[in-house]
Amino acid sequence: MSWVLAHVSWIWEFALPFAVVLGVVVLFHEFGHYLVAKWLGITVEVFSVGFGPRITGFRRGGTDYRLSWVPLGGYVKLKGETPEETTAHDPGDLLSRSRFQRFLVFVMGAVFNLITAYVLTAVILMMGVPEPIYPSQPPVVGEIEEGSPAVEAGIQPGDRILSVGGQPVSTWKDLDLIILLSPGQTKEVVLERGGRRLTVQLPIRADARNSVGIQSIYPATGVVVGDLQPGRPAAEAGLRRGDRIVSIDGVEMTTIDKVFKAIRGSAGVPLRFVIERDGRTFEEIITPIREDNKGMIGFVPTPPMTTRRYGFLEALGGSFSKNLEDASLTFLTLKKLVLRELSLRTFTGPIGLYLASGAMAQEGLVYFLRFIAFVSLQLGIINLFPIPPLDGGHVFTLLIEGTIRRDLSAQIKERVMQAGLVLLLLFMATVIYLDISRLFPR
Repeated sequence: MSWVLAHVSWIWEFALPFAVVLGVVVLFHEFGHYLVAKWLGITVEVFSVGFGPRITGFRRGGTDYRLSWVPLGGYVKLKGETPEETTAHDPGDLLSRSRFQRFLVFVMGAVFNLITAYVLTAVILMMGVPEPIYPSQPPVVGEIEEGSPAVEAGIQPGDRILSVGGQPVSTWKDLDLIILLSPGQTKEVVLERGGRRLTVQLPIRADARNSVGIQSIYPATGVVVGDLQPGRPAAEAGLRRGDRIVSIDGVEMTTIDKVFKAIRGSAGVPLRFVIERDGRTFEEIITPIREDNKGMIGFVPTPPMTTRRYGFLEALGGSFSKNLEDASLTFLTLKKLVLRELSLRTFTGPIGLYLASGAMAQEGLVYFLRFIAFVSLQLGIINLFPIPPLDGGHVFTLLIEGTIRRDLSAQIKERVMQAGLVLLLLFMATVIYLDISRLFPR
């Protein structure tokens, strides 16, 4: 019985969220193709929710609307998608239509992904998302990781970071992004200390698993109590979500790293916590238990959070700005990949998406919706790349045919499609291999 319950829990926590994420982003993508094809009078032979053998469905208007066995998205089958399927002079065939109409059919899948990301983000902004306060604050150094390159560079607590690698930084978010996308590089850092400017050279370490830059400079945010585990010392002592940890054994707790260090090395040792709640402070003695050879009290420390809820019109503008920012980050990442400043390890494949879907679902509805919006935006952008058999590959072919004012031969199209498919399969195989290597590091 316990084995069955464990597997049901596994399905609920990971497989189901993964199916929902893929279902939403893929189905809305295919619905874009379907909608414009129906509007143009092109015959849609199949609209399937899921892949594989048909379970059930119905026929209407020449379309087989079906539910299939594999619940990972779906697909649309248009009549006359290939020269072999095209019937001469049949207006319902896709290839019998003008290049502009075919362009609309191919591009609308990605457009619907972008629309999905935009609408979901607007809804999320109106619902309100708890977010840390510090990313929007000026990057004033609160703490530096011991033995890190930042210590060797001479950066000190209280320094205000002005620029990194010639790029001005006005917030912690700016700084974190530059560090994240600069693994293994040495950046010139301009900082302000005591009213004067200093320039230092900061080597940025690379994460061995993901090949992204590792931050070693932290803000003095303060620390609050996040999720609590029932029956563990923190919950037993009466700590509540939102309590601020002022100090532990007389040491001020300004960063999450300080809290972790104070607790991990004190298994079995009573610690004196000073807690602030609703404007008043009090003390609690909490003894960390030993687990995995380190001390823990069963809670997640987080920086101070804020929740802002947008009005309808404000959410529409905020959604546009947020998605534009995420799209710019995607293109910046791709640019750095081409320039070999980042490696393929920064990409997440299906295994990473599977694990992230479950993790976001456990965080709550708002976080899960935000994750779906982000994946939909990425799918919309990537699908427009001029690589067969992606939609962007079809669009690129149409642009070439429009430029030379004649259709390319079926043989050329087939060869190009085969080459593009091989490249995509090789890329996916590489990304999946890197996903697995992250799960089982050497």
